[in-house]
Formats: sequence, C-alpha cells, structure tokens
Amino acid sequence: MDMPGEDEYVYGYEYEFDLENPFTSPADEPIASLLDAEAHHAPSVSAAASAVRRDAARFISKVRYDGELAVHPRVAYLALNYVDRFLSKGQLPFERKPWAPRLLAISCLSIAAKMQRVDAISMDYIQRDEEFMFDAVTIRRMERVVLGALEWRARSVTPLAFLGFFLSACFPPPRHPALLDAVKERAVDLLLRAQPEVKMAEFSPSVVAASALLAAAGEIAVAHLPAFQAAVAACPFVNSEKLRECGEVMAAVCGVVGVGVGVGPAASADTPVTVLGHGHYRSASSESDRTVGSAANVADAKKRCMGPPSQWG
Repeated sequence: MDMPGEDEYVYGYEYEFDLENPFTSPADEPIASLLDAEAHHAPSVSAAASAVRRDAARFISKVRYDGELAVHPRVAYLALNYVDRFLSKGQLPFERKPWAPRLLAISCLSIAAKMQRVDAISMDYIQRDEEFMFDAVTIRRMERVVLGALEWRARSVTPLAFLGFFLSACFPPPRHPALLDAVKERAVDLLLRAQPEVKMAEFSPSVVAASALLAAAGEIAVAHLPAFQAAVAACPFVNSEKLRECGEVMAAVCGVVGVGVGVGPAASADTPVTVLGHGHYRSASSESDRTVGSAANVADAKKRCMGPPSQWG
C-alpha cells in the first residue's frame, strides 16, 4: 500500500492533533484502545538514555524556553516524544556526526508544529546560534525519515491521553469542575516538566499519567486523595509498584511531594494557593468533601474504575 505524502499526512486532518484525544474517530472502548496502543508508542529505556537523545532534548528545551520564539510547550513535548519513538526504532543516520541530534530535533519540532497546527516555526531562527544551518530541503528529508520509522503514526499516545480517563473513572465525587480543571492543569505541567528525565521511560504512559494526577491531587485536592488513590489502585492495568516508583522519580525531577498508592500526601511547597487559591477550595467544599476518604467512598471509587470486564479488552 502506498504511504501518504508528508503534507497529505500531516495536514490531512480537519482539526489539529489533540494529545489528550489521539484517535481520529471515537473508540468503542477508549481505555482499551489506549492500552493497546501505548506499548507501541512508549520509548525504550536504552533510547532515552542515549547521547543522541540527550543532545536532541537539550536543543528542544532551548527552543521551548527561548523567550523570543516561545514554542508552545505541547509542541516541544510532542517533538521529544517523536525523538524517543524514532530512536526506539533504531539508529539515527549519521549518528556519529555532531550535528545529527540537532537535525533530528529540528525535524521533530517541525512535524509536531504541523500536527498541532501552530504557526510555522522559523527554522532559520531556531538555528541562529549554530555554527551552520540546515536548509528546508534537508529538514523535510529528515522529516520523512522520521515519519517512515514511525510507520506514519504521528498521532502519539502519550500520558496526556490518559488524563481524562483517570479523572472521569477514578476521581471521587463531588467533582467540582474548577477543581478537576486545576488538578488536570497541574498534572499536565508535571508531565511536561518530567518528560526529559531518562528514568521516565521506564514507565508506561498510563502509569505516568496516574502518577502525575495523584501528585497534583496531593497538592490541590488533598481531601479527595485517599479515594482517588484507591480507585487508581483498583485499575487492573496499573502496577502499584511501578506507580510508586514513578511517583518518586517525578517528585525528584519536579520538586513535588511524591504520592503513590498507599502513600498519603505530605506538606508541599506548592500549595493550592498557586493554582486557584486555597480559600477558593475551602469555601467550595462541603462537609461531604471532607469525608471522601471514608470506606464507603473508597469502595465506590474502586467500582467506578474497575468498570465492566469488557472495558479492559
């Protein structure tokens, strides 16, 4: 079967690629589809630990935090995911050349920007401090090499794709929209910050997502945390030991208090004040909010996450 041309593939969707909803059409069992796909999209540990990846990640980070250019964080996130997936497939052509990681990073940034439908990144500008610059033809050629290695599957399944499931299936009531939005926003921030860490490649996207949400809830929704932890632990696909380890890595990388299954929250320098204000959540909370950790609520949360057996494929 003929593969699509690059522009046809990247621009062939009516809407931009949503990292939180990677499928082009609604799935009958979304979580089962995500779980089936995550193994094919997760990077290998050896690839994440490679010198090429380190150099490519450094370049992407420099571009992301360039005050004048201000590449969107999700573009940088997707670009590094492409780097990881590409390197997991095999060696980079001309890997021993000092410029190879930069060419890979630039090409992945270009693909990510197209998939996210943001304004085109100026390839000349992001290379302005380099000894020499790659021209547009070379970059496009490398883009095709990357997409070919990914089998043209540019709609990556990342931890961001699992946030909605864990919040809808595991987060205990009462679910104030503002609270859920704040927990999710903080979790996204943690995911973006933790991605460059090599050790994060040791964990599946679903476990990374759960870890980020628990850490966020430990800062913002402490009263909800026991039931939330219990519901996450009840998910058949969540390995509790991996979740604990991932929480520890994320805590070390992001400077937050790690919260894993069976581990209660601790005081954190990042308080709810930094999100919507501590007083906001106290005023919105009722007496029932403060008892969500009860045995009844924990049991109810577990049932919601377990769901029907068919849900797990």
